[in-house]
Amino acid sequence: MMGLLIACASAPAVEPFSSSQTHLSANGYGVLVYDGDRLSHGWNHVYQKLNSSATSLDILYDTYFGYTDLDGSGAWLLQPESVGTLGGTGIIVSAETRGDLEFTQYAFMPMTLDAWGVVQVTRVRNTSSTDNAPRFQLTSLHNWKPGSGETVATYASDEVVERGSSIALWYRAPDADENSCEQVYTTVLEGRRIAGECAGYSSDNVPGFGWSIPALGPGAESWHGVFISQDASPDYRVYADGPQAWLTEELAWWGAFHERAVVPDGLNTDETSVYQHQLALLAMSQVREVGAPYGQIPASFPVAAPDVEFPHTWNITWVRDSSYATVALANAGYVAEAEASVRFLFQEGKAGKYKSWLSNTNYGVSVCRLYGDGSEWSDEDATGPNIELDNWGLYLWALAETVAAAGTDSSLLTELGLRALDEVADPLVAMVIPGTNLIRADSSIWERHWYGNEKSFTYTSVMAVAGLRAAAELATLLADPRAQGYLDTADAIALAISTHLVDDDGVVAGNLTELNAGSGYLDIAAAEAWNFDVLDARGETFAPTIAMWDTWLGSPASVGYRRNDDGSAYDEQEWAFADLRVSTAMRRACEVDRARLIEDWVTDQALVNGRQIPELYDPETGSYEGPTPMLGFGAGLYLLAMQERALVSEGCPAESIPPDPVDTSGDTSEPPDDTCQCVSGGASAAWPALAAMWWVRRRVSSKKR
Repeated sequence: MMGLLIACASAPAVEPFSSSQTHLSANGYGVLVYDGDRLSHGWNHVYQKLNSSATSLDILYDTYFGYTDLDGSGAWLLQPESVGTLGGTGIIVSAETRGDLEFTQYAFMPMTLDAWGVVQVTRVRNTSSTDNAPRFQLTSLHNWKPGSGETVATYASDEVVERGSSIALWYRAPDADENSCEQVYTTVLEGRRIAGECAGYSSDNVPGFGWSIPALGPGAESWHGVFISQDASPDYRVYADGPQAWLTEELAWWGAFHERAVVPDGLNTDETSVYQHQLALLAMSQVREVGAPYGQIPASFPVAAPDVEFPHTWNITWVRDSSYATVALANAGYVAEAEASVRFLFQEGKAGKYKSWLSNTNYGVSVCRLYGDGSEWSDEDATGPNIELDNWGLYLWALAETVAAAGTDSSLLTELGLRALDEVADPLVAMVIPGTNLIRADSSIWERHWYGNEKSFTYTSVMAVAGLRAAAELATLLADPRAQGYLDTADAIALAISTHLVDDDGVVAGNLTELNAGSGYLDIAAAEAWNFDVLDARGETFAPTIAMWDTWLGSPASVGYRRNDDGSAYDEQEWAFADLRVSTAMRRACEVDRARLIEDWVTDQALVNGRQIPELYDPETGSYEGPTPMLGFGAGLYLLAMQERALVSEGCPAESIPPDPVDTSGDTSEPPDDTCQCVSGGASAAWPALAAMWWVRRRVSSKKR
């Protein structure tokens, strides 16, 4: 039977295809989204809510470039022939050709800027090798939403400020010879030069800039752009060098960022591309605002795949998602970023709101998620709050992994170690049920609200084992006498899992309640029992459990899995979490060929969807659903899968499915070489230092944890 199941799962039923049309840029202060043919969303924070009353805003309607020949013909550049994000960066690129003129637009929130900001750059080039291009006016339109009571003022032809009740936006458009707020959109379509100004304007019309472009000779090009800031008194000297330099400087920042990376051995070309982009997504998502919000990594950006059933977004920081992302960053060499994340999750005095639900046990890490200021936040409904005790084990694991990665160069252990034992490890020990030695009933990973939905979940007890083992490591480093007690408790919970949470056929159950009821207990989250060495993946539980999951939780479209057998529409989708954690468990069990098939499915789908990994795949079609890209449950888990792959497969036979070293995905997220000389091998004289900079800058390592 097992052989039949493996054969049935030998290949996806559908080929990877593009189903997500959004591309994004962020810099820890905000999020910029390109959807379809234009920039159409711009958020003033990465996180959803600073606190219970302050919600982040989408302050952009749309913004784009256009042109007019000044003689009755004009158009807005909204018919791109290619759109994508430069791999491993937050630079969105679109290319469009009109006659002999090629327009390449770059948009990004600059990581070089320690503030909210947006850069839009257009390179216009005459592609003819023989003829001059006619003169024209390049234009831009900036339809932002600063709030009610809007006023616009002009300081110079290239400098405008737009104020509203929500924000003040400062525009700088070097060398622009016109700005206007008077019917810019229709003026361009009518082929006329924009005229007038924005001084004192207070209407629904939006600001635009114009640049007079002289006749370009064969192969000649011209660069123009706009820098936008929310700073009430922006220091434009930071961006004084002009649009081409803005892009060069941003690329240099990303080059230096990736130079720090520890990249696992054995990645093929496709995997390397996706791996590096996941690092970029985590870098862009991690909040850089000074103060309490600093360091948090939300579960997603405020962006979802175009699916009507699951349009939600999760730009909220969950302890669970963030812990996976944090460990991935620490393993990849980004220790400072990992340290900032664990500090955010454990701000003093900001948790404990739900202690009355836990026998009045004081605790220091949220039982669900956090507001942007680090205070505890659980979503509550008629069935009560979510109280997720797996968070405490996950946090201890993330903290210990970060401490280990930091080594003696960090004060993190002395800063947080003892408090973590007092406020996380000890409360976790207090949650052990006398008699069964499992962790008491909670909401766990799939967030089952209270009032009868709480159960003794396998995942929560597994993470308690992982967390208490981590606590023992921390206690040993601190010479704290509690170390052995943590280990003893972890061992007792591990034994209880093997005793109470495995059925008579060797199938690992998802929770004790449904196992005792005799049905409904299949749950992919139990894979973490093997991934955290609570159960032996090469022992007696793996084969029967995978056989049951193949039969009841397999996705028709792919080699992946649904998350459990509870039956809701959300449960029934294929989950990236399920795919990536099961593939790691398969490698631990020496099912290396099956693991490779799942890894290739996730990788190939990412390659044709902007290197992004979603929360969900449609189980029938394989299309992207839900938040895209996911961060902890997407980028973080992909990084962990690649980092752990070689280590957990030690002693296994070699794969019979060879990794494909060539990108055969048909990915279009990189523009053609002649569109972006900044990353191509044939760089022009305008890019003397960048042609050789890109992915050759990586440090290869077989780092062991």
